[in-house]
Amino acid sequence: MSGFSAPMGLGLDAGDAATLVARGTESWSRAEVRAQSDALVEIFKNADVTQAMVCSDSPLDIIRAIDASARAGVDLYIAHTTIPAEQVADIVATYGITYRIGEADEHLSKTRPATSASGRIHLMTSGTSGTPKIAAHTLDSLVSRARATADHPANRAARWLLTYQPTGFAGIQVILTATVTKGMVVAPVERTPRGFYDAALHWNVTQVSGTPTFWRSFLMAGKTASLSLRQITMGGEAADQATLDRVKAAFPSARITHTYASTEAGVVFAVHDGLEGFPSSYLGQTAHGIELRIRDGYLEIRTPNRMQAYVSENAQPLQDDGWLSTTDQCEIVGDRVYILGRADKTINVGGYKVYPLAIEKLILSQPGVDEARVYGVSNPISGALVAADVVLSAGEDPAAARPRILAACRAQLASFQVPRVLKIVDKIATGASGKKA
Repeated sequence: MSGFSAPMGLGLDAGDAATLVARGTESWSRAEVRAQSDALVEIFKNADVTQAMVCSDSPLDIIRAIDASARAGVDLYIAHTTIPAEQVADIVATYGITYRIGEADEHLSKTRPATSASGRIHLMTSGTSGTPKIAAHTLDSLVSRARATADHPANRAARWLLTYQPTGFAGIQVILTATVTKGMVVAPVERTPRGFYDAALHWNVTQVSGTPTFWRSFLMAGKTASLSLRQITMGGEAADQATLDRVKAAFPSARITHTYASTEAGVVFAVHDGLEGFPSSYLGQTAHGIELRIRDGYLEIRTPNRMQAYVSENAQPLQDDGWLSTTDQCEIVGDRVYILGRADKTINVGGYKVYPLAIEKLILSQPGVDEARVYGVSNPISGALVAADVVLSAGEDPAAARPRILAACRAQLASFQVPRVLKIVDKIATGASGKKA
């Protein structure tokens, strides 16, 4: 892949009959996707389009939009289908977008003079707290990791199951990796554990990448024995040891990786040793042009694959020295670095900062626990108290499990970290990104 460059797009061959995208029982070859991309390129040129948007959960739409935009030099905005219509309209008006790609492609009325194109790809954050931030990338920055692993044996003739939100950074990574490494991307008809399993089984999927939350729900579905996976990847959330161990037990022949990546930084590193956290030797070293450091307890990254900037924000996470600030608090224990959680996810209990992730890890490590969610509930005295929702394994007695889990928390946590409210629930909701809501 050394000859790859953005003007060539994604390297789709008009004569290649190999399947690139599959959904349900339908599939599209690389040649068919190239033909749809060619048609888009002609539209962009004939209509003088410089700014386009794709708003679709279909990998087919996303691939043809990225490929055509790169080849035509058009700026592309990738919008989540979960963004409210009024916010999409604001983005279209603000950035002068004149063509939208999706279930039905359409020309949009010009609301401002045409803007010159920079050839950038704009990704959006999840927008869980309001309007999503828009991060500008280049195609090269988005496919750099895929190019670097194109010749790895695990990626040859690979079939990737798309479990992430297709328009999110992680979903785009899966789609681009499958495309650039000449693999296949498989989208489920229904984004449920059963839907994911059916798609994986029907298309003989070999690679599955998902959040630890996804993997716990997938294992709870109990339909893993028929799958022959070569590569399992966890991302989007910190991988806990209990989940890593459970996945390894379910798929003993698969290579298991957990990654750190973000919309702002791109793919930063991958860990393959089966242990949570990452080796402290990663700090202060340069690998693939990427450097890591911890400053004031927070992880910072210097990488050529980072976004160029937020185009939607005045405040930027990029510092003057070229390092990208994250909000991930870390601690070093021995030769390992552990991510404690994001600064904006802490619970303030009487002036103490509580990281839900640490408590979730402990609860998940208890026998008979399939899933857990830790959160804060308001309290007039302490400001907040720690609460937990817990999903038990089939056959577990809630009356016996609840005191056993609380006893483990009291034995291993500070008093202000121990859940004061612990509910046994049937399921825990997840968002479009595959993370716990």
